[in-house]
Amino acid sequence: MSEQLIQWAVLALCVFCALLRVPDAVRGRGRGVFAALVLLVVAVGLSLPQIYLPVDGFLGGINIANLIIRLSLFAILVLLGIRIAAAFRSPRTRWLIVGPVGLAVLGLFVLATVALFVMSELPESSTGLRAYHEQVTVQYYAEAGRLYPGYVAACLVLPALKGVVGPTGRLAHRGASALLAVGFGAVTFFAVARFTVGDLGLWEVILPFGAILLVTTGLTIIWAARRRTRQAPQRNQLA
Repeated sequence: MSEQLIQWAVLALCVFCALLRVPDAVRGRGRGVFAALVLLVVAVGLSLPQIYLPVDGFLGGINIANLIIRLSLFAILVLLGIRIAAAFRSPRTRWLIVGPVGLAVLGLFVLATVALFVMSELPESSTGLRAYHEQVTVQYYAEAGRLYPGYVAACLVLPALKGVVGPTGRLAHRGASALLAVGFGAVTFFAVARFTVGDLGLWEVILPFGAILLVTTGLTIIWAARRRTRQAPQRNQLA
């Protein structure tokens, strides 16, 4: 029950942060991050059985909804990676995510994820594919779904840390950068720990959903600070 409370709370935060950005998205501002937040709402929502089971039933009851979660997370990390690399002026990070190497890594994980999903026997809806964890292909499928976000998150930790220690950053920007750094660090740690250690118990929920909370909050703080700056009246240069 405590796990679902965490998931519902994070879902509510994601919905709230996405709705805040609707006016700017309509005006053509920040549409990439807005799209990432909408996809995050979809992914987090589908992690809950109350949403997953009816949606997957509508899609045929063969766990297509779980594949949607995985591919949505890949798209979210790419969209955020591009935007954050630009915001922190890190062309190397952008190259690692959407350059030749980055696109090759993305393509490899997308192909592996889809192939492993097709190879698995998933005849009935099961939230998180819990009913099928004994299948080797499902285990590899889950690992692929964690390792790519871990790769992108690892690429974003250093730029976010530079935002914390940068000499020109304002307090809000430094605080938001710290949240992003810790959030992406948590995603990276979760991917590595899950791959090397295995089942992490309650941390299976705390780490990924805590990371979502931190990253979403950090992005919203940066957005709010920049929006306030845009709306501030310009000073008379003669004053």
